[in-house]
Amino acid sequence: MRSYWRDFGWLRFCLLSILRFCSGFRAIVVVVPEDSRARLPRLGVTSSIIRTVVCDNYRDDYLGQQVTKLYADTVTDAAYVCHVDSDCVFDRKVDVRGLIPDGRPQILVRPRPLPARRDPWLESTEEFLQLPVLHDYMCRPPFVFPRWLYSEVREHAVRVHGTDLQHYVTSRPARGFSEFNVLGAFAFHHHPEQFDWVDADAAGTRVCRWYWSWGGISATLQDELARLVS
Repeated sequence: MRSYWRDFGWLRFCLLSILRFCSGFRAIVVVVPEDSRARLPRLGVTSSIIRTVVCDNYRDDYLGQQVTKLYADTVTDAAYVCHVDSDCVFDRKVDVRGLIPDGRPQILVRPRPLPARRDPWLESTEEFLQLPVLHDYMCRPPFVFPRWLYSEVREHAVRVHGTDLQHYVTSRPARGFSEFNVLGAFAFHHHPEQFDWVDADAAGTRVCRWYWSWGGISATLQDELARLVS
């Protein structure tokens, strides 16, 4: 997971929920920018499987955190990487094997919006891939990808756009990229047989709650989150 100091209130509950409900994962890797490093001890969550990594500071960290995720294979040698954001809180038991049935990561999808509606994530994903995007691939966390996919997406940036992926993403306008849609759409076009594509609207029960960190944590929500992880 990629976080920063303003989201550490959320991150604490996320980590506690993972430790309570999730099994089969070798490590929990938390990546934060340099200017958030000093605040990490305030989380108050410790475990032998939690590992922290410090990355560069970014002028626009909304884009910067996407860069971090697109280089996830450089901070772990795991065969699969499972992404959750700080405001994701698990509320039921999850085993890693359920996320990669038959060795194929599950990706939940929905049909793309109607042609009359042009969402920024859709346009930016098509612009990067130079391909039509048929679905929304960012429907429900967690998002699981094999490690080899990241390097292929980075190679695409160099081959098609003539620049490394980090520079491409950070040069985009605000909200001008969608990392999970890029990974999902790239996989759908180039390696469809390597993934289990699931209709998000017909999928089973979600495995974690996905909140909105920018809304803050009210006293009522604080109580709700505390009950989930207690």
